[in-house]
Amino acid sequence: MSYAAIAELAGITPAAVRGRIRRHRGEDMHDNIDRQVSDKHTVKAFADASGLSVGELRAIMSSAKSRPSPSTRRAMPSESGSIKMLIISDTHIGHKCFIEPLFESAIEASEDVDIVLHPGDHLEGMSGRPGHIYELTDIGYQSQIKRCRDLYVQIEKPIYGIDGNHDQWYKQKNNAGVVVGEELEKSLPNFTHLGEWEGDLHINNIWIKLFHANDGSAYSTSYKSQKLVESFTGGEKPNIVFSGHYHKALYHFIRNVHVFESGTICAQTPFMRGKKLAAHMGYWVVTVYYGKQGVARIVPEFVPYYS
Repeated sequence: MSYAAIAELAGITPAAVRGRIRRHRGEDMHDNIDRQVSDKHTVKAFADASGLSVGELRAIMSSAKSRPSPSTRRAMPSESGSIKMLIISDTHIGHKCFIEPLFESAIEASEDVDIVLHPGDHLEGMSGRPGHIYELTDIGYQSQIKRCRDLYVQIEKPIYGIDGNHDQWYKQKNNAGVVVGEELEKSLPNFTHLGEWEGDLHINNIWIKLFHANDGSAYSTSYKSQKLVESFTGGEKPNIVFSGHYHKALYHFIRNVHVFESGTICAQTPFMRGKKLAAHMGYWVVTVYYGKQGVARIVPEFVPYYS
């Protein structure tokens, strides 16, 4: 039977069918597990169609759900000669400066793309900085992650993201060990956590890196991303980098790497104002065309927001 036929019987997507069978066969292929498959009749139909016993199928599904933290490399095959991506970064959900109308605009834009990328700082976090709590609309991890899920669930396309330094506050500040991206992956069927600080996505012969720094800004907008690419050794250079953290929007081409500062969905905070740091509010829509050597051409479009 075809993957589509099995998917129809099982009530899940063909991609989920393909991923589970490949994992069962020992093939290294990642997929988002559809955690809503629980009906025993659905499970039996899927088992019969895939040539597995119900016990074997439940064991495969159980091992997949309890897998350790994913590696930072993911492969996403594409049959077309191009891919269109929406890049939203530094949403800082939970802060008063989070721009919900801009996020709603990004949701509309996501309907016309293949995938959505997020280079970190999903949540604002709880820094412990004096006065920070008065800048928040959502206080504490549970409130912020719930708001984030309620917003992200409106995006129907696959989302690939990493954790930024604000997300890391829930892991490091009080040694709670909470990895925001892993929690989002558990609760959102279309979300894939690529890692903490950085992660890689391979689409055919295109290598895309998401990166989130943990240092201060620079006088020159291009300086930080330029130094990042210069730090890559020859064998580890990706084709494209989407960088978060600095709340800047920029595209440039360095050492044959297409480099993006990803902008922000958050207005200038009191902290940034005090440090005289501008916030480039908006998101990117980037179309990449494949070639034998990697990126044949790239079409970057930045959608700015003016408050």
